[in-house]
Amino acid sequence: MTYKVIQWTTGFVGREAVKGILSHPELELVGAYAWSPEKNGQDVGELCGIGRLGIQATNDIDALLALGADCICYTPHQLASVDVLCRLLEGGINVVSSNLTNMRAAGETARARVEAAAQAGGASLFGSGIFPGFANYLAANMASVSQNFRRVQFLESVDLSTYHAISNYENLGWGQKPDPKWEQTSSQVLGFYEECLDVMAAMLRVPISERRSNLEWAITPEDREFFGFEMKAGTIAGQKNTWQAFTAGQEDAVLELDVCWVAGKGLEPEWPIHHGYTMKVEGNPNVQTRVTFSPQKAERIEDYIDMSNTVTSMPIVSAIPTVCEAAAGIRTYADLPLITGHYVPNI
Repeated sequence: MTYKVIQWTTGFVGREAVKGILSHPELELVGAYAWSPEKNGQDVGELCGIGRLGIQATNDIDALLALGADCICYTPHQLASVDVLCRLLEGGINVVSSNLTNMRAAGETARARVEAAAQAGGASLFGSGIFPGFANYLAANMASVSQNFRRVQFLESVDLSTYHAISNYENLGWGQKPDPKWEQTSSQVLGFYEECLDVMAAMLRVPISERRSNLEWAITPEDREFFGFEMKAGTIAGQKNTWQAFTAGQEDAVLELDVCWVAGKGLEPEWPIHHGYTMKVEGNPNVQTRVTFSPQKAERIEDYIDMSNTVTSMPIVSAIPTVCEAAAGIRTYADLPLITGHYVPNI
């Protein structure tokens, strides 16, 4: 069976999603949403740097809905828009997204509205990416080989000094003096990271009785600049977020997610950075896994940038056939059957 897909935006992640959709034998790209006016009417292939495809990007949502697509691959830079999601789901189109998990962080009213829209349209909404998404799904699966596991820990640690879009972290207070307002902002912007605890708990049947979160900042002792983004001495140039889930009567967290981001070395404090994911299960036996990535070719810094966009987009592209066959509603890895990649011969 072939599923018709619309790509929603053609930014860095969206471009890699388009490539994944085109190479997937069960998917057919039929349209794309143009985020900015200058992209309206342009060929999607040219926007993605892969040559003309004969498919024009448009900002006319009604025209896109009329294409009869089975799924929308939703990858805008901003957090998911509840209004947009509801319109798509009510229109009967399944949605896979790279910037949400289960919508709990959006608030109960917004989440209920999205769920109702999905039920009304008979459509499913699925959120993933490499993390939040696929990586924490792997961490939870590791517990299946441990008898009577007691704890699952997950750490993402990355040096963002080679990330062209590092200025995006300005919305978390980077480059600014530490201030309590950035704690609230971080909680809002990164809310869908904390939702990973929900997915892991559902997969592992962990009855969560309490959640805790913590934020620490790393300060730069001198002025530094990466790709035009300035961070003066004494400002935020790194942060460590921790989200924990506890069960009744247990002193230690059963599930823990740690995310550590820095902009270069020499920060105060200076945390160890592993450039990837470290996953640990405490049980019988203890289990530890390291996941790192390297580009297929490593000739330019852009090869690493493209790689990060690929590993963000492919978990949702790979999920499209499964999501299209899923029951209506907000769905996560805990609800769906095994999602796999699809082999494509290298001819």
